[in-house]
Amino acid sequence: MQRRSLNEKPHHDRSSHPVDLGASRCYSELFYYRQMRTISENDVERALPKVAPGLEKYRQIQGRLHSCDVSADRDFQRRFDHFYRVRKGEKWRACFFRLMQTAKHDGISFPYALDHLQRETGSIEASFTSKLVATIDPAKPVIDKFVLGHFELALPYPKAKERFNRVLIIYEALCDHYARLFASPTGSMILNCFDRHSGETDLTPVKKADLVLWQIRH
Repeated sequence: MQRRSLNEKPHHDRSSHPVDLGASRCYSELFYYRQMRTISENDVERALPKVAPGLEKYRQIQGRLHSCDVSADRDFQRRFDHFYRVRKGEKWRACFFRLMQTAKHDGISFPYALDHLQRETGSIEASFTSKLVATIDPAKPVIDKFVLGHFELALPYPKAKERFNRVLIIYEALCDHYARLFASPTGSMILNCFDRHSGETDLTPVKKADLVLWQIRH
């Protein structure tokens, strides 16, 4: 049997993820035209002093990712769980960190990771899946309710129809909104303020913005 690439989008059968293409297309278009909430330079400047503690924890996690076996290293797992507020049972966490270890050298796509974890654990964990993907590739965004709120996005309810596909649409919309943010004066302002305040130049633009947006609560 040919092994499927971790960066290949999963092929879902209709029994597990039925797709209504018309409904999915309308759902996607609904979020494409959303506008980001207004963020001022004062908002960013007030948020930046709160970023430092989280930034240090984040750097510790990223620094250990490729120097240990994350599926077995309890210290790495403890740091990850604390930073990303993972409160799951041992079986779920074992599956999660095994996938991270397997994927960390070659990368993994969000659709594949979401599908894999859903099949292995029985649950669709959009936020934790995005955190796994973004740990391996920091250029990818993290799904978080506060960050989503800035882009006028929200995850579907746990029992929503076509939830798997709608989560994929939200993730794609988030990626698109970040791209538009960085092409705008607001995006340039956020990155310039971050660099001026912290002197960090090795973080990706997505991670810099994520750390700032998470601290701004409207």
